Amino acid sequence: MTAAAVRPAPPRNSSRLLLPLLVLVAGAVLGAIFVGLVGGLFWGLIAAAALVSALRLARVELSTWESTVLVVGMVVSVLLTHRMLTPVPEAITPSFALGLGLSWLVIGVASGALVARRRLISSGINTALVWAGAGILAGPLATALGTLEPGSVELTTAPSITAAVVITMLGGGATLSGITGVRGIGIGAAVLVITWFAAIQVGLTLPGLIANIANITNIPNFWPPDFGWAIGGGTWWWLPSWDFGSPTLASPLIETFQIAIIASLVGCVVALPVSFLASRITAPGRISYLLDKGFMNVTRTIPDLFWAMLFVAGLGVGPLAGVFALFFFSLAIMSKLFSETIDAVDTGPLEAARATGGSHFPAVRVSVFPQVLPNYVAYALYIFELNIRASLILGIVGAGGIGRVLEAQRRFFQFDRVFAVVVIIFVLVFLIEQVSVAVRRRLV
Repeated sequence: MTAAAVRPAPPRNSSRLLLPLLVLVAGAVLGAIFVGLVGGLFWGLIAAAALVSALRLARVELSTWESTVLVVGMVVSVLLTHRMLTPVPEAITPSFALGLGLSWLVIGVASGALVARRRLISSGINTALVWAGAGILAGPLATALGTLEPGSVELTTAPSITAAVVITMLGGGATLSGITGVRGIGIGAAVLVITWFAAIQVGLTLPGLIANIANITNIPNFWPPDFGWAIGGGTWWWLPSWDFGSPTLASPLIETFQIAIIASLVGCVVALPVSFLASRITAPGRISYLLDKGFMNVTRTIPDLFWAMLFVAGLGVGPLAGVFALFFFSLAIMSKLFSETIDAVDTGPLEAARATGGSHFPAVRVSVFPQVLPNYVAYALYIFELNIRASLILGIVGAGGIGRVLEAQRRFFQFDRVFAVVVIIFVLVFLIEQVSVAVRRRLV
């Protein structure tokens, strides 16, 4: 026997399961194309043949009765769907969508039984539920695409293709994932369909995107950028007051850095005890842990731009509002990242410190804090990078910094100056990021 004869088959992965999934989708679409000519039976037979072929391409050994169950299940599901959609109802109601889901539960149960025999019962149940969920989603998605017109006399090709793609992508991906144990193909198919649905709901289409990108040529005074206004003429290191017509950006740029520095420093310092209280390992009790977690969640829920709007309304226009806004932004991000780092530390030194009779917080300080200190410094540098970027946006709502200059020039349609400022900011942020990355690599 040669070495090639005993060589094991290559392991399954998502890339090797992509072709079987595409075969399944293509077969279902092919059947859907002819649904208007010969009805749902032909559609179901083609889809069933594609499902069996996809499983064989995925190196799944099927017995005769297993193949028969899959074929019958697919044909029954397609016939029930075709019956419900011919004629198309006046409206896609929740009860109608649930009926479509139950129709596809038939092939879901057949596929789930196949998965359960080879894996786990829970995996089979999940597979069946995904098929049913795909059937529920198919109707609303076809309506959102405009391919399914409620009240139509008969089911046309376009909504059939939409249903075929959605259902076989989700259900077929779940079946291949469940029976092979490769989760990536099922997750990837679900993400693709959900992204497609979300894009349709917000009106994102490829032709529209191309047309909108082409509209950039209609922006007045966009090219060439006015670097002479941005960096020429005046002194570069001080300005006595705000002057949007000045040929220098030194003062608002420096103010942007000042806002970021203050907010990063104060926010990271305050986040240090908050993070230790938000970790199950270092929290002194469950009540303090839950209270601190709740505070973190509330702080993290509010975006930085909304914080800026609140403080501009309360404190007035200027950099002080930006400092407070970025303080809460820094506190939220740092406490989240650092508390998760603390959760992953080695608990051996902490248990040893407690065994010697040390109280809680001194034991945490000498056993846990040294382990996470490099991560803390690295996260602080990362927070500073984020605050530099965020401070540019906050200035647009009046929270100080270079953002106010950008907003002033935009209002007067001076897009050549706006472009020049953006380029300068890009260069500065890029340099800061490179320095920060180099420092973090040495620390972690």
